Amino acid sequence: MAKQHLYEVDLMRAFIMFFVVCVHITIVFMTTVPVQSPSYLGFGAILTSLHFTRESFMFITGIVLLLTYYGRPFRIMDFWKKRFMLIGIPYLVWTFAYILFKGLYYQPNHYWDPAALLSNTLHSVFTGSQYYLYFLFVSMQMYLLFPLLVKGLQRFRRYHVHIFIGSFVFQVLLMGIYKFYIADMPTTSMPAALLAFKQHAGQFILMYQFWFIGGGITACHYPAVRAWVVRHARWVTTVLILSVLGVWAHYLRDMMLLGRDESVAEMIFQPMMIPYSLIVTIATLVAGCAFAARRLQPNWQWFSRFVTLASNTSFGILLIQPILIVFVEALVGALNTMGISKWLNYSLWPVSILAVYFASMALSSWLGKVPVLSYVVGRKTQRQRFHGGLSSI
Repeated sequence: MAKQHLYEVDLMRAFIMFFVVCVHITIVFMTTVPVQSPSYLGFGAILTSLHFTRESFMFITGIVLLLTYYGRPFRIMDFWKKRFMLIGIPYLVWTFAYILFKGLYYQPNHYWDPAALLSNTLHSVFTGSQYYLYFLFVSMQMYLLFPLLVKGLQRFRRYHVHIFIGSFVFQVLLMGIYKFYIADMPTTSMPAALLAFKQHAGQFILMYQFWFIGGGITACHYPAVRAWVVRHARWVTTVLILSVLGVWAHYLRDMMLLGRDESVAEMIFQPMMIPYSLIVTIATLVAGCAFAARRLQPNWQWFSRFVTLASNTSFGILLIQPILIVFVEALVGALNTMGISKWLNYSLWPVSILAVYFASMALSSWLGKVPVLSYVVGRKTQRQRFHGGLSSI
């Protein structure tokens, strides 16, 4: 399998990371409107339909990794050394940076007590619990298991369809168990292992197994998959629209008819989100293929440059945005305390999304050009001898 650059994946990264920012800013604005109000339900429905981002990003991670290593000589130790260096350094640096930021910004009681600080740091490092570092934590688990995935897909190539379907069904069943059994179980009666799983489900690779396996299988048959989505672009678009409407209806049903808690109604880990996230991921691939076919046209050059920048900085955007969102939250909260109109509050929602997205992109681009420091956003500079970069994530 010849190594190739997937321009469609560049657009997918840019698209998905933009909606990651949308998720986090929408959560901020949900706190500014009365609970159960039409505005609150509207924000909640939109938020639920945006909960495809982590799954889609992990799916394209599986695609890119398998396209890079499938069918080629594969040295496990070299792979681990390269990947863990590239992701481990940003993981540790940002874990410490977030801990420092929280201590300086929020100044919680006893935060700087040596014993409490050590406990917090160790817990953060071994659980990926600081802001959105769960993605890096899960990715490191994926890297650890990746040699088995490569070997398994090579050995059982005849059964890729069966593996894909089996992994999908297992993921749906797992989400059902989590939503309808584990999520509602009183923590006081939980075994210790199950309690730990509930508290850290988002940092556990099993909760994302389909997206890595599915992405890997897609990579093994990528030319055929790509041709299929291009042929069925209109059908995919129609299904996407119906799926978004279905997710909104499901959320409103849970909230208004069943009286479920908001955290349950818009839960990421629920059965319906598996087929929905897969449909959205396929739709982003359709958009990516359309972009790849047009990117060299003169009137697309400006957009092509933007996509390249957005893709290259996507990892840094993920890492930088939490601190910017904290300041947006403080500003929006202060303005609402002053009694701004609800329409001004609504207008600040898209403005905040764009501000955080482009500010994070600019900071990520700048950091990516600074020797050594560029490692914290998963990039390398010409002065660095270490080859690679997290653009493959």
